[in-house]
Amino acid sequence: MYLRKSRKKNGRVYLTIVEGYRDGRGKNMSRTVESLGYVDDLERSGIADPVAHFTAECARRNEARRAGTEPVIAKISPLQRVDKRDEGARLELGAAVVDAYLNRDLGLLSFFERRRTARKVGFDPYRVLELLVWDRIAHPSSKKGAWEKRAAFPRKCPFSLDDVYRALTYLDDRRGGLVAHANASLEAARGPRDTRVLYYDVTNYYFEAEGEDGFRMRGVSKEHRPSPIVQMGLFLDADGIPLDYALFPGNVPDVSTLVPAMDAAGVRFGPDTPGRVVVVADRGLNASANIARCVLDGNGYVFSQSVRGADRELKSWVLSEEGYAANEAGTYKVKSRVGEKAVYVAGEDGRRHRVMVPVKQVAFWSRDFAERSRAERAKVVEKSLRAIARGDAARAYERSSSRYARPVPVDPETGEVGATAWALDEARIEEDARCDGYYCIVTSEQDMADGEVIDCYRGLWRIEESFRVVKGDLGARPVYCSTGAHIRAHFLVCFLALLVMRLMQADVERLTGSRPSAGAVREALANVVGHRLDAGSWLFDYRTDLTDALGDAVGVDLTRRVATRGRVRDIMASVRKPRS
Repeated sequence: MYLRKSRKKNGRVYLTIVEGYRDGRGKNMSRTVESLGYVDDLERSGIADPVAHFTAECARRNEARRAGTEPVIAKISPLQRVDKRDEGARLELGAAVVDAYLNRDLGLLSFFERRRTARKVGFDPYRVLELLVWDRIAHPSSKKGAWEKRAAFPRKCPFSLDDVYRALTYLDDRRGGLVAHANASLEAARGPRDTRVLYYDVTNYYFEAEGEDGFRMRGVSKEHRPSPIVQMGLFLDADGIPLDYALFPGNVPDVSTLVPAMDAAGVRFGPDTPGRVVVVADRGLNASANIARCVLDGNGYVFSQSVRGADRELKSWVLSEEGYAANEAGTYKVKSRVGEKAVYVAGEDGRRHRVMVPVKQVAFWSRDFAERSRAERAKVVEKSLRAIARGDAARAYERSSSRYARPVPVDPETGEVGATAWALDEARIEEDARCDGYYCIVTSEQDMADGEVIDCYRGLWRIEESFRVVKGDLGARPVYCSTGAHIRAHFLVCFLALLVMRLMQADVERLTGSRPSAGAVREALANVVGHRLDAGSWLFDYRTDLTDALGDAVGVDLTRRVATRGRVRDIMASVRKPRS
């Protein structure tokens, strides 16, 4: 604010307090804050030097505004209409929290700043990344949808939609270095990560597309869709924080993804890596090549083992009562044995060689698991019976939901061999029932206590929940990108959004003792929206305990009802500074 002295035609000087601002197009404008009166009238009212007096008043108000204590006065006519074209009418200040994690914890601004002089593009790719990660967390939409909402982002977004797509290619080219930089920055900011145990699993994401292109391929879809899919393998550290990921064509089996995914995250694996890593994965990854890679590199593994699909000797041992130790209530029992396991690895001569590796097998039975298995099997039996009654058991035979319908090669009228009828497979039902409640885990960790092995494996729920967050709260699928580079960049954005989400959840839990769901965090930040009062201020009306905690975690005050343009600028500048 400043004092304006206007000399009128009658020679008298009129004083007003004026402030400058920029309109929606960025043009410098000014407006009257307060009309004070003529200098001679003010002198007669008792003010000896009105110019000096109100110059000092302007300085006081400017200082109060910088301190955030100056009242904001907005004059709105009751006849004023909402401007449908006012793109800056909303301000999503919750984005400042996400921005703080991208800058302070993951150090992404420094990653891009170091490459500024080598950039041969006319836009800032980091600005695009900031916007896309915020959009993925707050209100997942397409890349075009994120760009169309850019006016609400509390940082200028001076790039076109074409620039957004160019930035995706730029980001894809630097994916490996960017993820490695984020991990290194996170360790520098918060200390070494616990990578003694790493959780790995695979899921897939479908496309609203018909054709395949070598990357988007039809495979075993988790959603049972015929659409092309892309596979994602994800690593989490022992605390459930995302570490790295790898992408594969949709027709690559889950079991074939672990070794190349470990190679992609090579900084964490291999004989030259400090420390020892134990990889925990589900039974879909339990294969000789994966076990050999873990053990022969000097690391370890904890994999589950199917009891129903096990060989006769292992299945007999698991189902035998001999050796089990049960709890007092009889609701749980466990046993284990150690030995060696034969795995087959490719040698330098290209031939497969048999190698013996250490193994510990832990079997346990749970009454809760048994009751759940019985209930689930009862549903499958019912579906199989309905399929037989409808006469479409042949079509449903391959589906696991109707697996108890079996073909009987007889003529239903004469009983002669030749025609195929369908009946309930009672023998298979009985055999499956024997395995109810039993589980088996195989591990290289022979010295690890049975309870530790089981607890270690149960930690896989974190990665399963992470996939649900990515697919649900972060809206990662269906994927609408079409080129390989854009698809890979899309998953980079999703990975960074998941990493930021997990850090926010962990910080809120540390501050409050309660861990919010990803959906609750998303809703809280998305609702911290200011509505414009005038060209330089916004009014906020949403505040919860969770928004307070999220703001406290990064040192951003989200409690105030009004934010001026200067305060917003200060907040966005502060989240780019190192964590204090």
